[in-house]
Amino acid sequence: MTTTPTGFAHHRLDAFHAAMELTVGVERLAAALPRGHADLKDQVRRAASATMRNITEGANRWAPRDKAARFIIARGECAECDAALEMTQRLRLVPDREVDVLRHLARRVGAMLTALIKRQQQAAQFR
Repeated sequence: MTTTPTGFAHHRLDAFHAAMELTVGVERLAAALPRGHADLKDQVRRAASATMRNITEGANRWAPRDKAARFIIARGECAECDAALEMTQRLRLVPDREVDVLRHLARRVGAMLTALIKRQQQAAQFR
């Protein structure tokens, strides 16, 4: 399902769309986690959601330093999401293939965030 862009800056970022895809995939995976793993389920869901929300917030800030700060937070949340996904994989709670797809997506989002951070840090130096 694709939504109509709202005019907000985050809709122009591939990182936002990939993070949204990651969040949706994590929600589906979390729903399949067996009972007894509520803490892991909550953590992976919150980390994925926080990644997407911090990208959104950063994209809609004006100052390059503010943008970079939010993107740095988003990158940390994305790494946390990847670690939680790895834990589900190592504990064999869900099929490896499903987790592999999401971890690949998390690495992709992390790489895009690294580029966004560098760009904003460079822009902040020239202001």
